[in-house]
Amino acid sequence: MNTSNPRRRRVSRSNILSFSEIKVPILDDAVPPIIEGYIPREYLDSDIEVVIEELWPESAPEGSFDVLVVHWRRSGSEGEPLLRRRFNGPIDPAIFPLRIPVDRRYLENDGTVLLSYEVLEQGTLPTSSPTRVLVLDRTPPNNNIAPQVPEFPVSIIDEDYLAENPTVNMRIPFYTGRRAWDRVEYYLSDETPPPERDTPDGFFDFVSETEPLVFPVPGDLFRLYRNGLQYMHIVLRDRSGNPGPRSIQTPVIVDLDPSPSDLQALVVPAMVNGLIDRQDARLGVVGKVLYDNWQEGDHVTVTWGATPLSPQPVTQLPLDVSIPWETLIAQGLGQASGVATYTITRTGGTLPTPPSPPTVIRWNFTVAGQDHGDAPQLLNLDLPAVMVWGEGSMTENLIDIRDQDQRIYASVPLYHRPQDGEKLTLYWGNFPSTAVPVAHYTVDVSKGDAEGSIVEFSDIPWNVITGAGNNDRMPVYYTTSNGVNEQLANFTNVTVAVVPILSLTQVKFPSATADAWINCQTVPPMWDHIPLGIPGNTQLREGDAVLLSWQGYEGFFTGPIDGTEDSLLHFLSAEEAKKGYIFKQDNYEEKIKPIRSDNPASVGSSALVSYEVLRGTRIIGRARERQVKIDQRYSSGRYCGPDEDGEQDSPVNE
Repeated sequence: MNTSNPRRRRVSRSNILSFSEIKVPILDDAVPPIIEGYIPREYLDSDIEVVIEELWPESAPEGSFDVLVVHWRRSGSEGEPLLRRRFNGPIDPAIFPLRIPVDRRYLENDGTVLLSYEVLEQGTLPTSSPTRVLVLDRTPPNNNIAPQVPEFPVSIIDEDYLAENPTVNMRIPFYTGRRAWDRVEYYLSDETPPPERDTPDGFFDFVSETEPLVFPVPGDLFRLYRNGLQYMHIVLRDRSGNPGPRSIQTPVIVDLDPSPSDLQALVVPAMVNGLIDRQDARLGVVGKVLYDNWQEGDHVTVTWGATPLSPQPVTQLPLDVSIPWETLIAQGLGQASGVATYTITRTGGTLPTPPSPPTVIRWNFTVAGQDHGDAPQLLNLDLPAVMVWGEGSMTENLIDIRDQDQRIYASVPLYHRPQDGEKLTLYWGNFPSTAVPVAHYTVDVSKGDAEGSIVEFSDIPWNVITGAGNNDRMPVYYTTSNGVNEQLANFTNVTVAVVPILSLTQVKFPSATADAWINCQTVPPMWDHIPLGIPGNTQLREGDAVLLSWQGYEGFFTGPIDGTEDSLLHFLSAEEAKKGYIFKQDNYEEKIKPIRSDNPASVGSSALVSYEVLRGTRIIGRARERQVKIDQRYSSGRYCGPDEDGEQDSPVNE
């Protein structure tokens, strides 16, 4: 049961409660907020709005009503209310914040406005909000007349003057219509008349109407222009943003140490073809800086598009400034364009030079498929890997002789957001080389291509597979391309067994006689080493492993000698695969010296040598065994050896 009555509510409102101030969004929501109530000039020719943010306290209950009146009072006049509206109780708080339009006709005349609202309870006894003071002003300072020229404190600005005065304090003659927060904007130039500029060199706000009309100009500003005559002019602007006409220029003589000058436009070699892409980013994008009057300690700040880089020392000219990937993509992947400039700041100085002439930059870093955290690197481990299928072997990622004359292809789930015309290109072996593509696929969304759809590359030719040879871990992979940038997917290991094992030429014994006999007169002597030649073969490749087997015998193919077995391993270079390789059996004491027979009637001992070639872990070629006779005795019956005295096979009689 509602026990309130108008009498009680009247007492509450008038004696206890207070209303919130009405909000003016164009002032209160600005960053930073605009104080003192000055409506910016750009809003005076259009409608604005004011806002009551929340329902007032003790609003009308059921069976009662409140009347809201929003006042827009001019000095000395009630004026026409912005709003008069009845709200029947109970009032729904959800209608707040209540936005109240202000028609532009309320803004037509300059002057001061008192803005507030009040609530009348049952049409009587109003309760008011605090009053806000707004200022409408379209008239620039000095009644829109050009101000008199600013006055320099001295006729010459030199190093001695700036050593004593870090700022040059300029004076403005009196002007009419002065108000608090008037602003002076100053422009310095070494040209007359001055060039058109939107941005002043600096500004100064006069907080009160009574402070001296003196504004400081940083002394370093005069270093940014050529010595000789320099000129300054000013523009006055009030708190509402109304600019007046500029003054005429006033000259001063400047005689300072030379400053950085004649900044050349940034040279970007990556723009030589008119576009910066991911390949450029991988190679490294730089901007070349060049200017006059370099001094040790100068620092350059490059602005790439809308992104300034950190200052860095200028150690030499021209200087290459690297543009990191994060900066290249700061305004998006593209396709887009912008400009790049740079400024120079001298050691001890406070102001940078004016920017260099702009260099147009254009970029496109978009890709086909999802991007990845290691961008712009080519390899993207987030892309799906392919699956290889042969319709003869019928086993994932296995191709063998059964697939000859059958269809062989690779398939892959499509990447994120595929677009019409994007290309997938397949490669067989030599990861990550993309020199020789073997199959292709072009995205066609009209055929249902979408993320996750399984698509098939064109068939892989049999001669490609046989040409690459057998491999138990053949890398198969693909690239994506949108016509500008590529990405490389990770490889799939495919077992390939399609080429019969090669029958390789038997090992050669370069130090043996024509009859394959190694004896005490052999060069090099067997106690140094025995060379074992592996002939070259066009079917062999760089990286193939040659595994040579060695076994000593007392006779020919009979009586293997324990401990003389040996294996030698070598990985071929490209030249060795073509021209051959020479192993050295140089373990004389364990593998050569024991190859002899205790039988005086023995016609000689021997070694049996063979080899095979592996690619990965798969044998691709094998040579038949070959035997070489090894005779370690002189005709006198004494053994030869590294001590040159030899050994006797029986005691010598004295």
